[in-house]
Amino acid sequence: AFGNLNFETIFSVVSSPSFKSIAGFTVKQSLLSTLLAMIVGFPAAVHYARSSGRLSSLLGITTYIPFFFPSISMAIGFLSVYGRNGIFNNFLSSLGFERVKILYSLGAVLLGHVFYNAPIVILVLGNALRKLPSDVLESSKIDGSGRIMRLLRVELPLVTPAIINSALLIFTYCFTSFAVVLILGGAQFATLEVSIYMNFRLLAAPQNAVVLAVVQFIFIMLFGLLISASEKSATFEEGEQYKEKNRFTAIYSWTFLLFEWLPILGALLSSFYDWTRGEFIFSRISKLFGEKLVLIGAGLTNTLINSLTLSALAALVTVTIAFLLSWQARKTIKGSKQLRIISLIALSVTPSILAVSYLTVFGGFPVPILMLLLYIVISLPVVLNYISGQVIGAELNFLEAAQIDGASKIERLRYMIIPFFRSTIIYAATVVFAISMGEFGGSLILGSKDFPTFAVAIYRLNGSRYLLEARFLSSALGIIIISVVSVSRWFAQKPERSIRNTG
Repeated sequence: AFGNLNFETIFSVVSSPSFKSIAGFTVKQSLLSTLLAMIVGFPAAVHYARSSGRLSSLLGITTYIPFFFPSISMAIGFLSVYGRNGIFNNFLSSLGFERVKILYSLGAVLLGHVFYNAPIVILVLGNALRKLPSDVLESSKIDGSGRIMRLLRVELPLVTPAIINSALLIFTYCFTSFAVVLILGGAQFATLEVSIYMNFRLLAAPQNAVVLAVVQFIFIMLFGLLISASEKSATFEEGEQYKEKNRFTAIYSWTFLLFEWLPILGALLSSFYDWTRGEFIFSRISKLFGEKLVLIGAGLTNTLINSLTLSALAALVTVTIAFLLSWQARKTIKGSKQLRIISLIALSVTPSILAVSYLTVFGGFPVPILMLLLYIVISLPVVLNYISGQVIGAELNFLEAAQIDGASKIERLRYMIIPFFRSTIIYAATVVFAISMGEFGGSLILGSKDFPTFAVAIYRLNGSRYLLEARFLSSALGIIIISVVSVSRWFAQKPERSIRNTG
């Protein structure tokens, strides 16, 4: 798709005032979102690192939100909580205060990005702080360093790569954000990712969309290189967790959990009951599933089945590809670096860029095939990094013994390799399924006419003022993904039966 461009088109788009405005806003909101997410997530990350109780466990669960909770469900949840007639404004009204306008503003975009990305600070920085050797921190405490001075002078310098890594990762996610900007901010706050969609689908300017895709691709590649450069190994040996009670971080962490879970729980509680009319909406939902909706272009039942099928196929294919690549890489010295390059290239291509490229170059291909390819590519970096980390460093001496004993490749694969990496495979497949089911931007561009997904159907219902129905389906989507994750984790942890006992 990039090869079909000419210099005149690129120069015309890049030199236009609209491009400068869109690019400037994209960078501005990304920087502000990153700064706010780091500030909001930092105290919770410190508490997570220095405690191991129930609160710490809840903070750990919250880190799943950016990776497993669909962006469309998150956006709909924000509408139900922070909308004009949402939970937050109704609470203010009950106290005698005026309702405030939060949505469709820069503040709404920043709020959504902080909600979605602050848990990354806990995941990256919190885990890095947790791994600091306790003897170093104890020595600092004995030498008279106060809690704040020890944090600033000892702990943070040791985890500087984690700070940089989390900031760059959040910046990249905010830079390529789609659902948050489109739904919470609106077209007046378009970023490069949203502009790609608008130029391709709404403004009938596919060449402009491709130019914007090129610019964004270059940006993300540079960010990816920065992230790679920041991911240096720590200069200390990991030690036992250093625990220290802190009332301030504990109170703050409970507030943080309220902020993170209120949109999710609020959307769930307000998704099945019409408080205005005082009635449940199950009959309206069943009616939607029983007919073909003109605004969607298909029935909700078919849409859900299509999404489930594509997500399951994407999980199977992506995990197979990632495992084969990782298995081959462990045989070569440069294998890990080669996987890193593959992962970086795939990470630099957002769903919107992929969708535009596929329709530009492979427009004659069936839409479901293109969507399956899209899900595979966008899931590959995450799964490849995870599986390669498990496979390349694994001790597999028992395979050589089995080969000497006459076991064939198929037997070693079936009875040894797959059981040995069962938890890894199941977790990776769950990640792909969750990403595919919740993917919104690329699916909106690719299948908006012929093959709408469940996430696209939710977006269209919400845009057509089927607000309660959209909330219900958005909660259903979140429940489906959470259920799959929970079941897969249980299955992955289930003890494997002994080969000897099976006969």
